[in-house]
Amino acid sequence: MKRETQNILLVLLGGALLKIALNGTYLRYVKPGQQAWLIGAGAIMVVLAFVSITRDIIAARRPEQVVAEVDDHGHSHGGFQSHSTWLLILPVLAVFLAPPALGEDAVNRAAGRTPPPPSSSQDFSFPALPAGDVIDQRVMDFVERAAWDKSGSLNDRNVRLTGFIVHKDDSTYLARLAIGCCAADAYPVKVKLDGPGLGTLVSDTWVKAVVRYQPGSSTTESRHVPTVTLADIQSVPEPPDPYEY
Repeated sequence: MKRETQNILLVLLGGALLKIALNGTYLRYVKPGQQAWLIGAGAIMVVLAFVSITRDIIAARRPEQVVAEVDDHGHSHGGFQSHSTWLLILPVLAVFLAPPALGEDAVNRAAGRTPPPPSSSQDFSFPALPAGDVIDQRVMDFVERAAWDKSGSLNDRNVRLTGFIVHKDDSTYLARLAIGCCAADAYPVKVKLDGPGLGTLVSDTWVKAVVRYQPGSSTTESRHVPTVTLADIQSVPEPPDPYEY
């Protein structure tokens, strides 16, 4: 591969990293804390590419300088390197094609993960829920409280959850994907919806749902997936950051 092509690929790859880091698309792949690293990596790639381009231009203006591209046999041995360099275009294409965030398929393919206890103590202590007719909670917090809070703080409370619709077999869920570092280690947290007309909900549609926890439904047998009674549901746009942490 010619140096000019390598430099162009390096500019494209660095530019792609800068693009997703600055417009927020990176949140489909990694946690917010990774933004600075993406900006730094993209900027370094672009700078290196322009330094290389500048050096090549300067060298080309020196007629006495001849750059040997081949060995004494008159051919290059860079075939494998040339082919592998073209692989740099794959992440560029992935960025510009902008695949969506993980959704229903990822939830259904995951083996599932039981929410970990909040501490090593046997008496799990959760802060009191705020007052109000309807309170907002993350799906992860709701699932954890349903699994481990023995005080029944969720009983008879209306909780608003934001997530996307997942259908599996005859069941309908509201789910989010939680990540530790990036989308590669994502795992689902979800609640099972109970109510009329659930089959008409479109998969992967983002919603805000007001629900009531059904006491005793978050058990080892249910893999600590609580069942909730659906009181109200509204479609909403996908949030800029689709994951929970």
